[in-house]
Amino acid sequence: MNNENEAALVMSEHALLPCGIVIDREGEWYYGGNLMHRKDIVAHLCQHMRRDQCTGSYIVQIGQQRCYLEVEDTPLVVTRVLHEKEKGGQERLLVSVKYVEVTEPLDPASLWVGEENVLYCKVTEDKIPARFLRPAYYQLAELIHEDRERELFYLLLGNKRYYIKGLPT
Repeated sequence: MNNENEAALVMSEHALLPCGIVIDREGEWYYGGNLMHRKDIVAHLCQHMRRDQCTGSYIVQIGQQRCYLEVEDTPLVVTRVLHEKEKGGQERLLVSVKYVEVTEPLDPASLWVGEENVLYCKVTEDKIPARFLRPAYYQLAELIHEDRERELFYLLLGNKRYYIKGLPT
């Protein structure tokens, strides 16, 4: 096999086809323009969603089959924030992510504000960006304060301040 054939083979292995799935800003999944009503199927697809390192696209990979998703904003959305106070005064925040079955701890250092003042964080072990839906934002907003000297906002958790960044660079 010559170098051209080898290069074509490598490129074809990395070529991704579209899944035909669009995820809107509210975290709803559509296939062929129709809302995907089966939450169990969407949850299964979420479990197999990753970010392709070569293209930056969000992909679903099940076995050897891979395809990319069309995402309007983020592939995941935060639907709820739970504030827990543990014995000994420790505090933590848990987030519920649409179509993901378990709540997970919020990493307060991952918070940032995007365009139109929308709040985001990173979730799952793959650190996938997630957009806060309004109800979840309002739940978290109760813990957000303003540092007028620095002209910044921060999340107060325990006695620690977590400053909320602007758009990531």
